[in-house]
Amino acid sequence: MEDIKKNDAAATSPQSEKEALKGKYKKVYRVSCSVREDEDSEALEFGYYFKRPSVPSYDRYLKGVQQSGMTRASKTFLLDCVVDEDKDRLISEMEEYPGVALTIAGKLTEILGLTNAVNLKKL
Repeated sequence: MEDIKKNDAAATSPQSEKEALKGKYKKVYRVSCSVREDEDSEALEFGYYFKRPSVPSYDRYLKGVQQSGMTRASKTFLLDCVVDEDKDRLISEMEEYPGVALTIAGKLTEILGLTNAVNLKKL
């Protein structure tokens, strides 16, 4: 009986966490990705909550790409958007896997309309 209660509590916990983040930050997005170090290892799962990026943050990101490079600009952009509750973990994991910053930054820019899904047709 005790095990069932523990499982029920664990099942509702992520939902209450999401609601708390929504209440605190309004628009919150969960971005996750998996990284596989080699073909023999299991994929590592990374997931973080982010606030909706602001236009000034996006502008700084684009300027940073030109001035300091893609990886550094992506890290700065993510740290600007990540919720406080995930910040330390994100910093730690970006140190070991810097490519995660590029991947997630690309996904966050889609929220603001930067996409490859554009059609061009000659009339």
